[in-house]
Amino acid sequence: MSSSNATATGDDRSDGPNPDAGTAAFRPSAIRSWAVQDSPYIAMLVLALAGVIFRLPVSYWVVLTPVYGIICIVAGWRQFETREDRLRLIYTQVLSWLAFLVAIYVLFSYGVQGVLNGIATPLVMLTLLALGTFVAGLEVRIWRISAVGAVLFLAVPGIGWLKQSAALLAFATLVIIAIGGVTWWLAERRRNVG
Repeated sequence: MSSSNATATGDDRSDGPNPDAGTAAFRPSAIRSWAVQDSPYIAMLVLALAGVIFRLPVSYWVVLTPVYGIICIVAGWRQFETREDRLRLIYTQVLSWLAFLVAIYVLFSYGVQGVLNGIATPLVMLTLLALGTFVAGLEVRIWRISAVGAVLFLAVPGIGWLKQSAALLAFATLVIIAIGGVTWWLAERRRNVG
């Protein structure tokens, strides 16, 4: 097929960049790239806050624990280069999150269960999860995971204060996500300029 026929039919399959395209070359949206890159950390926040907002049962937190552990291992994998370091990463994360599950068991065993009421249970779970997440972020050397833990820590007194204001809490979560997105976008912009 000649190039004039290809252009006339709209079938331009050139593999290289089109010099006539100028600045109209396709570049993924900065927001979309940020959302994809930070989606595990956003998911961590949303899942934890949903558990508190909707006062989900302890079984939700038990299921959420390995999800957090897997996110930490996958995110931290690139931080460690040798096989030995990666095995240590898996070992420490599995033990850390198993300790979290044991803490849940102890808190919700028969003797302690009567002390916690329906409002305190999600806050206790969020506090434990915040601590586990913050420490996991330090272990895997990813500041974003530690930041998720810090945000969850800050959410505990906020939720206690707001009690049943799910809309305000959801708005606060969106603001935190937006601040993270703007921070990432500014860092990317500086990196591309310099």
